[in-house]
Amino acid sequence: MIALPKGKRLVRKSYEVFSSIGYISTELEEELKNAQGKRLEFTTDDKSVVYLLARASDIPQYIDKNWADLGVSAFDCYREYELANIAKSGSMRGDNFSSDIFQDLKLCPTARFCVAGKPEQLKNYKKSIESNEKILSVASTCPHIAMNYFTKKGMTVDIITIAGSSEIMPRYAEVDAIFDIVETGSALSENGLVIFEEAYKIETKILASKAAIKYDQNVLRMIERLREVYA
Repeated sequence: MIALPKGKRLVRKSYEVFSSIGYISTELEEELKNAQGKRLEFTTDDKSVVYLLARASDIPQYIDKNWADLGVSAFDCYREYELANIAKSGSMRGDNFSSDIFQDLKLCPTARFCVAGKPEQLKNYKKSIESNEKILSVASTCPHIAMNYFTKKGMTVDIITIAGSSEIMPRYAEVDAIFDIVETGSALSENGLVIFEEAYKIETKILASKAAIKYDQNVLRMIERLREVYA
């Protein structure tokens, strides 16, 4: 089973990764063409693989728990999952998760994590980096990635976890900054925000269940085909 992110931003490009090496699903292509968004399971034409459309944030867990053999995931999802498990148990729970089978697939070439906020707050942010005199309040949809980033910079921050629409937080929640994914930057400018600094590039990778790699010859053959194209 291959887990693909069901959001419009990645599902088509993710499917193309596997269809390019021969795993074609006419029924999935029809679903993407019609944009129905209701069905979640699709079989390849040769019946060898099942594609499962899942929430992008859930795919790392699907791989970790062997619910799927392979999955496409972006940095914000797999790194947040890794760090959340480290925070919970001190180490990655279990030994089935792997996020470095392939290099960046470049499915989100312009996306990156950025620290952003009101222009008038930029000077205070820079001072905090230098002196760390003030505890910054930062809103983020990925709290563990955010905390890890600021801790490495030696900064003390109070992370406020939100589900989305981070751009409105500096105005209504009185936070000093946001830490979130930026693609074009238009949402920031429309809400009167500027980028303070770029933190991480958003890479997209293929995650693989270690159990599948160890026991499933079909998965191994698929990986070899993928490596020929994307290594």
